[in-house]
Amino acid sequence: MKINFNQKTKNLAKKIATIFSIVLLSASIFISGFIEGSRYGFKINLPSPFEKIVNKEKPKELPAGNMDVFWETWTTILEKYVDRDKLVTQKMIEGASRGLVDSLEDPHSEFLNSEQAQKLNEELSGEFYGVGMEITKKDGFLVVISPLPDTPAEKVGLKPNDRILKINGEETLNLSSLEAAELIRGPKNTSVSLVIFRSEWNEAKEIKIIREKISIPSVDWQMLDNKIAYLKIYNFNQPLSSKFYQIALEIFASQPRGLIIDLRNNPGGFLESVVEISGWFLDKGEVILKEDLGNEEIKIYRASGQGLLKNIPSVVLINEGTASASEILAGALRDNREVKLVGMRSFGKGSVQELVNLKNGEAVKITIAKWLTPKGIIIDKNGLNPDFEVKNDDELGSYSKVDLVKDKQLNKAIVELQKLLITN
Repeated sequence: MKINFNQKTKNLAKKIATIFSIVLLSASIFISGFIEGSRYGFKINLPSPFEKIVNKEKPKELPAGNMDVFWETWTTILEKYVDRDKLVTQKMIEGASRGLVDSLEDPHSEFLNSEQAQKLNEELSGEFYGVGMEITKKDGFLVVISPLPDTPAEKVGLKPNDRILKINGEETLNLSSLEAAELIRGPKNTSVSLVIFRSEWNEAKEIKIIREKISIPSVDWQMLDNKIAYLKIYNFNQPLSSKFYQIALEIFASQPRGLIIDLRNNPGGFLESVVEISGWFLDKGEVILKEDLGNEEIKIYRASGQGLLKNIPSVVLINEGTASASEILAGALRDNREVKLVGMRSFGKGSVQELVNLKNGEAVKITIAKWLTPKGIIIDKNGLNPDFEVKNDDELGSYSKVDLVKDKQLNKAIVELQKLLITN
């Protein structure tokens, strides 16, 4: 038998080529599958951008904008970040929410996590642990609005407009007032170190303060000589309304000839509180303030109380620590009743913040309006200028007893009130 080696070789080569092609294809498929499977397996172990996130739906009404950049950033973090196994979804959401509020560039608006919100509510309720002072951001600096009476802050001599440069060695320039407050507060009998600068000092000073339980007073009064009632309102926080009701009745029953309302170092508080208190001094229906809510919308607040103290000749004391709600009351009394203001120019916080409680315990403290006095005077960043400017030579504590020797501002208020009583 004659064998055709050429044909046999060709057939063998063809079979080998076919087998090789199949092997090569299988290998390619395997390698491709391995790579893609690895990628898929890698990704499947990563959190999806929406995994375990509830309430993903956007609000029904939003200004024009594209959220793609947010979710792209979120996805990039989940897929690329080197320590992605340590990511905490809730912390990322809180950080994004905080950044959203920070984008407003408003020093009085802040996002609060549940712990921060609880601490703020404790403060507004009138009791917390710390050094006892109100602080805010002003011209980019963290400053003291006023020390609270008979507190560690007052005892070490802190004053309105003192700049707090450092807290326990940490720079405050990039801290919000809430973040700074958290650093200042702490357990009872522990200390906090503050680096303070005051305009009349040549250099900053370090002051150490021992924390104590802080109970914030709201209001007090006493009768001075010549039947002049002296009313001190320390703040407009939660306890004020109930306490003021009793004090207003006491003042009215004592039938004073005149009334001095001391709002010095009063850092403000709740808008609802100052509106209610203002009603004791004004006729029903008189304008207390005008709120500019933006978009040309103006909301007007009017007195709705009994006006029990409206006919008592009055003078108001203000100073650099008179802020926010206390400026509202001072402006309303001057614009409606031509009540004279005595002391120094007020702080100039002419905006209103609302504390909005969120679903999971978080909150947003947000500026909802800028306010004007009844005659349309803008207070924000300007303050109220007193009718009679008087500076005390000796700094008096916010909660110190009445001292007619050192307190030139109070003496001037008495003099102007007595002039008013003569003319009436």
